[in-house]
Amino acid sequence: MKYALRRQEIAMCSPEYVTEHILKSLNSYFGKQDNKRIMDDISQEKYVSPYGGYYSLLRINDLADDNDMLEFAVIGRQHDVLELCFLGRMKG
Repeated sequence: MKYALRRQEIAMCSPEYVTEHILKSLNSYFGKQDNKRIMDDISQEKYVSPYGGYYSLLRINDLADDNDMLEFAVIGRQHDVLELCFLGRMKG
């Protein structure tokens, strides 16, 4: 499975943070997990957008910080590509 990350939300992050935390973590996670595991990791817990949309959550380890996890809303899926929206980080 692959991912597509919306740029709108990461524009507020520094380029170093995007590269060292978000992209490295996503590339590692999607490179190591099979499709079934990825689908199983998507939480039944929902994120409610400011516009009233409900989206499932995907939380992955932040490779650059052992104490944090990165949180993404799964805003779409087309074939084997998940469209993700970065929500932020949380203490793991």
